[in-house]
Parts: sequence; C-alpha cells; structure tokens
Amino acid sequence: MLQQMWFLLLVPGLPVASLILWMHFLVTKRDRRSRRPFDDMPRPAGYSLQKRTVAILDSCMQMVMLCLVMGVTTWGMYVSSRFPVWIPLGMGLAICSFLAVRAALLVNRYSNGNLGLLGEQLVGQILDQLSSDTVHVFHDLEVVEPGKPAWNIDHVVLTPAGVFAIETKARRKPRETENGHKVTFDGQQLIFPAPLKPDRQSLAQAGRNAGWLAEKLTALNGEPIPVIPAVVLPGWWVTGTGTGPVPAFNPKALKGFLSKRPTVLSPSRVRAIQAQLTERSRIDLSR
Repeated sequence: MLQQMWFLLLVPGLPVASLILWMHFLVTKRDRRSRRPFDDMPRPAGYSLQKRTVAILDSCMQMVMLCLVMGVTTWGMYVSSRFPVWIPLGMGLAICSFLAVRAALLVNRYSNGNLGLLGEQLVGQILDQLSSDTVHVFHDLEVVEPGKPAWNIDHVVLTPAGVFAIETKARRKPRETENGHKVTFDGQQLIFPAPLKPDRQSLAQAGRNAGWLAEKLTALNGEPIPVIPAVVLPGWWVTGTGTGPVPAFNPKALKGFLSKRPTVLSPSRVRAIQAQLTERSRIDLSR
C-alpha cells in the first residue's frame, strides 16, 4: 500500500517536474545563444502594479500545484490503509480550509491590483496624448531609499510651467446607489457615496510624493524646483468647490490643469530635469 501511495505521488509530480526542467533548459539555452537588442526602456504606466499582479498570479499557480500534490497525498494515505480514516480526512479538511482562506486573500489582492493597474494605464494614455516637445511625461517613477521599501510616483509631467506629480486612484462604484458616480471634493478629503468611506490618505500621499520629488530636484539643480501634486479619479464625476493643497479631478481635466499656468522653468532647466527624470523612470533589462 505504501508503494501505491508513492505511485500516486509520482504520477502527477514527474510530468510537472520534467516540464519545469525542460522550460528552464530552453530559456538557458536561448540566453546563451542570443541577447536582447536593447538593455533598457521607459517604464510604462502601472509597471509596479503589473509586477505585483503577476507575482500574485504566480502565488495562485503555486497554490494550485500545492492543492494537487496535497490532494494526491491525502488520497494515497486513505487507500494505503496504513492510517485511520480520520487522519487523511482531517488533513484534507485542514488543507482545504487553509487554501480557501489564502485563495480569498489572493483574489481580493489581485482584483484590487488589477483595477489600480487599469486606472494607471487609462490615465497614462491620456497623458501620453498630451506629450509634445514641451510636455514630457514619465510613468511609475521608482523611488528606492536605503532601509525603506521601494515605492513609486504614478505619473510625473514636466512642462515649462513646472513639474507635476500625479497620483491615480481607481475606486469601484457602488451599485444601485443614488449619485453613485459622484465624489465630492471639499479640499481636505474625497467624500465617496455610501457605503464607501471618505478618503484623506490619497491626498496626503500625493502631497508627500510631490514634497519628496521637489526636495530631490532642488538638491540636483541647486535651486528651488516646486512640484505640484494632484489626484486623478478615473471614471468618477468629481464635484465640490473646495480648494486645498492637493487638487482632485477627473482625467478629462488634465489638459486644462497642465496648460493654464505661467512659465516658470527656462528651456535649459527643463532639459536638465528631463534628463534627471528619465534616469529614474527606465527599466534595466540587462540583468
């Protein structure tokens, strides 16, 4: 009976292991014979969230494999007659409960991450359409500081009118709620329709990001470089007349927000900042 259990374990395990080893061999062989024609590229909108959602999908695949292996193991313990029935039954229930809770958490994280990714991509496309010789758009500006987890600024726009740090916040809308498509901005918080809670954190985050970027650019350029923060809410009708340090609006208002400002940066300063932002917003593909 023990031999039967080992047989049940090897039947699904050997093909999977063989496939993984074969794929690894093919990738290694390809990398030895050729290389990419380029070593870096600009970071696309939502790149950090894209990596995060891919990692979540990898975790889901690992869970599926674990479920298959543990299912076969439990069945092997049952048919081997070496264990009382309650042992494989209890093990199966415990594993199923753990996987169910884990799956629920992963599905929720993936759903939220994917929504955020779509929101950043939508806003990124709108900003890219505004790009020109005088409007320079950067996405997913990565920030890596010693001793701190990496974070990013969703979008940075550089124009002669200044530097803009834009955060995208994609939120689901409640169903069957009156005015469920509207969010009120009073200058200090975003008031969403019930049952969603008011949001102050997004405005504070945008302000912090702009402050960090202003500090870095000022240090690099040797003169004050103000950075203007903003929060963009794709798909929401933003109402309210409140004014605050961080404005919030629908992506359709981006063009007016960026253009209706006086020139504050000289062409030489714009070129210098453009080079500095370009360096921080590229993907290293050489590794």
